[in-house]
Amino acid sequence: MIMEFFRTNKWIMYLATILRIWLGLAWLMSGIDKIMHNFSAHEFINAAIKNPVQGIHGEQFRWFTILLKFVTNNGEHTGLFSVLVPWGEILVGLGLMLGMFNLAAVFFGLVMNFSFLFAGAISSNPSYIIAEILILIVGNNASRLGLDYWVLPWLKNKLFTKNKRQPPLEPHF
Repeated sequence: MIMEFFRTNKWIMYLATILRIWLGLAWLMSGIDKIMHNFSAHEFINAAIKNPVQGIHGEQFRWFTILLKFVTNNGEHTGLFSVLVPWGEILVGLGLMLGMFNLAAVFFGLVMNFSFLFAGAISSNPSYIIAEILILIVGNNASRLGLDYWVLPWLKNKLFTKNKRQPPLEPHF
């Protein structure tokens, strides 16, 4: 009952739209800033490998450090991340601001936020995560005032409806 309220209420739609646009603008500006300043993920990734997040009992996210080492060949090959991070931020920001593929944008935003946290960067990640979870709870109600209102029904109609052609006639013998 509460989920139905969040996903259908008009006032929640307005609040979620404001939250979505604010978060989208933040992601977009972060990505543009990285591109304008020739972002390189090399130092960040190597710092995450050399100084992993520590807790009371030692390293907290050992699996993430192992993954970073494997994917970047011990921090030597970080060029792909230098491209993926800023462009990913820009695409997430545009998706949220325009309300197009909203839930996918929120999902990939969460993936980036948690990756940054696992690497040891606190920054604005916790507040972004809270906003993204709220948008996920609201669901498509957050993008009713966005392009998803038109795009998702069109895609559903084109991709998931049966072809309306007549079946071929059977031969009569």
